[in-house]
Amino acid sequence: MTRYAIGDIHGGSQTLQALIDQISPKPNDRIYLLGDYIDRGPDSKGVLDIIISMQEAGYDLRPLRGNHEDMLIRNLSQDHDLFSCQWVKNWGQKTLFSFGVKQPGDIPLRYRKFLAGLPYCYEDGEFILVHAGIHLGLNDPINDTPVEHMAWGSTVLPEDGNKMQRRVICGHRIKSVGEISQSLNQQIIYLDNGAFTNQQPVHGNLVSLNLETMELTMQPWIDRKAEW
Repeated sequence: MTRYAIGDIHGGSQTLQALIDQISPKPNDRIYLLGDYIDRGPDSKGVLDIIISMQEAGYDLRPLRGNHEDMLIRNLSQDHDLFSCQWVKNWGQKTLFSFGVKQPGDIPLRYRKFLAGLPYCYEDGEFILVHAGIHLGLNDPINDTPVEHMAWGSTVLPEDGNKMQRRVICGHRIKSVGEISQSLNQQIIYLDNGAFTNQQPVHGNLVSLNLETMELTMQPWIDRKAEW
């Protein structure tokens, strides 16, 4: 079994499919998706279709909740935070358009149930996988870090200086190709290269990390122009 982690996708269904074709996972491989499947790019529905279809085909896909999914879910539940109340106006229009609807509640139930079931964090051996960040200084980081921090915050390292006990793999913050490569030797590994920006070669790639070999695979953005 090979384990992979894939950074922020943001509505790039063609780009995601091309990356999957590159890494060519087997059904018994494990693929962690770090969140932010929707918004910015042109085909949020298509991204979710790929993820759900692969799960239904028996692939071990383990998608996390990103801050953009969290905002959409909060619009469905009306349990708003500071950011989610602005989602429809500022980020959500492209996502709603991809579904052919005008309101979040009109998104088909199949997708709403999928989104509502997304966890904020996974743990796999020495790795903690989270969209944005986690508080490693807590006694139980997985259960004690507030979910808002996992969706929006930064990783907080322990103060005792023992920094390499657990490694965090995250997206959320756009990093250059060089910064991502450097982070492979650090406690916090970043995999968001701002694929939707389409600004190769420094930015604009959807990034996959092979957790067994620590090798990166980068797929340039091939979907239509996205919005910041």
